[in-house]
Amino acid sequence: VCDVKVQPPLCRVPLSLENERAAWEYMKKQTLERVAGHASTIAEDDRLLAQDDRENSFNINQRHAVIVRREEKMVLRSWCSIVVRIVDFLKTPQGAESIATIKLPEEEVLENEEPRQRPRYWEKLLEQPDTVEAECARLS
Repeated sequence: VCDVKVQPPLCRVPLSLENERAAWEYMKKQTLERVAGHASTIAEDDRLLAQDDRENSFNINQRHAVIVRREEKMVLRSWCSIVVRIVDFLKTPQGAESIATIKLPEEEVLENEEPRQRPRYWEKLLEQPDTVEAECARLS
């Protein structure tokens, strides 16, 4: 199931439901630690950028630093919501069933060396959430 000759080992299909749940729980833990590490919010960065628009108080590097920090938080907030949703989903009976793998047709164009055989629940990774999960809202 896994190619142990590469580092890190590459598993192309889930080993088990328990393993998938544990892996996503670990990602959630790590992600929430990153969320907790941010001292300011996206709203605070927006306020700083609006203030700079009015007062021109930042030099170009300072402004870009705030923009990059804000964008990083936005990406982290989005990823955090995805991780929390996947962890919750895998605890459901539907989630348990969705670790079964599917094989995408050869004619379907894939990017970034995506595997053709994958768990069904991976489709949920592409869903755009309408709301931010409570655990992730600290960044807002």
